[in-house]
Amino acid sequence: MSAPERKFFKTSVTLPEDSLKALRAISEKTGASMAEVLRKAIATEKFLQDTVAEGGKVLIEDKDKTLKQLLVR
Repeated sequence: MSAPERKFFKTSVTLPEDSLKALRAISEKTGASMAEVLRKAIATEKFLQDTVAEGGKVLIEDKDKTLKQLLVR
């Protein structure tokens, strides 16, 4: 069984220069389109917000194995 077809909508966003540069850099580094990078960023933000809303915590492990809590607002 195939996944349900997703509907896409065209929109425009206004970004400060530093955000646009970061978006382009991520796009180039990953080979993903800028639209795909934005979709992933939105999905990540939704996951973080949902996790915190449900009482969870988001932890980041540094390369030296130190855990730090990511504060999501």
